[in-house]
Amino acid sequence: MTRRMAILPALLIATFVIAGCSAPEAEPTSSPTGDPESSAMAPLMDVPSSDANWECGHVSALLGIQTRSEWELENGVIDQATFDARAAGLVDAWTQLPQGQSDVSPALREASAAAPDGIGRDNVAFARAIDMLGSACDAAGSVVIVGALPEMGG
Repeated sequence: MTRRMAILPALLIATFVIAGCSAPEAEPTSSPTGDPESSAMAPLMDVPSSDANWECGHVSALLGIQTRSEWELENGVIDQATFDARAAGLVDAWTQLPQGQSDVSPALREASAAAPDGIGRDNVAFARAIDMLGSACDAAGSVVIVGALPEMGG
């Protein structure tokens, strides 16, 4: 019985050694080229230069988060501190949103410029820019879609 117990660990070790020996060698990876500082400053994504659908999709996402957050605050799902944190994140998202050169881009720039003063209904410039964005997206053949959570009736 002792002999069997000694064989089992030896078989396990042999299996791992053989598996390790038969594993394919990793391909060498190339090292990054160019100036490391310039690559650190490169944007996280390339903006399609004239893609209104891409821009209107981002507008939809940001307005959806805002609408759902406002509803959650009004209905006690989140507290004021959580809402304020989301609103601050949305302001950052609006001001840093990559922009292209589509027919929607001028309205998007207006919203980005107005966002630091608030993204709520009280900021008339932002509200006007959002209306312009909706019209620009419609005119470009795109849409702005804001979805509701199931508990909101969506």
